[in-house]
Amino acid sequence: MCLTDVRGNVNISNNTVAIILAAGKSKRLGEPKALIKLGEKTLIQFIVERLKSLNLKTIVVTNCNLLNQIKNSIKSEKITIIIPENTDYRTGNLIAGLANIKTPERILVVPIDRPGWSLETVKKLLTMNETCCPEFQGKGGHPLLICNSDIEKLINASRDTPLNSLFETKRITVNDPELHLNIDTKKDIIKLNKYFEKSYRGLDESFNKE
Repeated sequence: MCLTDVRGNVNISNNTVAIILAAGKSKRLGEPKALIKLGEKTLIQFIVERLKSLNLKTIVVTNCNLLNQIKNSIKSEKITIIIPENTDYRTGNLIAGLANIKTPERILVVPIDRPGWSLETVKKLLTMNETCCPEFQGKGGHPLLICNSDIEKLINASRDTPLNSLFETKRITVNDPELHLNIDTKKDIIKLNKYFEKSYRGLDESFNKE
C-alpha cells in the first residue's frame, strides 16, 4: 500500500477520523467524481472543507490516476491521501484508510458520490457512540459512523465483504432533504450544482446553521 501525505506529516490518532472514499473509476459518469467542478471548487475540495469546519481529521482514499489532481485540489495541510494496492472494493478501500489511523475510536465514512448531507446531520451523528447512519423519509443514507468493536470487525474483514453484512447500523432520523443525492449521471451533476449554489448562497438553513 502506498501512503502519500499532502504537504507534511499528519498526526492521526484516537477520537473521530473522517475517511473520504474517492477511489471509484466512475465508468458510468465518464469523469472522476472527486474532480467535478462546483463553481471554482471541486467536489473533493467542497467535502474536505465541510469536514474541516467540524474539526475532523480527514483521510482521502483514492487511486493513483487521481493522486496529483486531488493533491492540487485540496488546499489543506492536514489531509492524508491513501492509495490502496487494489481499489475495486469499497470495504477494502476503507480498510486501507483504517490502517493509517492509530487506535481509532470512531470513523466517519464519507463516500464521494453521496455529498448531500448537511453539517447538522453530521453533528447529530457525532453525538452518538454506536455505529449509525442518518435516515430521511424512511431511507438510510450517508455518512456512516462506525464505532468501537465494529471497527475491529471491519479491520479483520475481507476487502470484498459488504459493509452492511459486518455489523448492525442504527438509523438516526434527520430532516435533510438532499441526503439521498447520488452522483451517478450527468443529470445528477446538475442537481449537485444546484445544491452547491443553494448552500453557498445561504438558502440551505441546515447547511449553514451553527
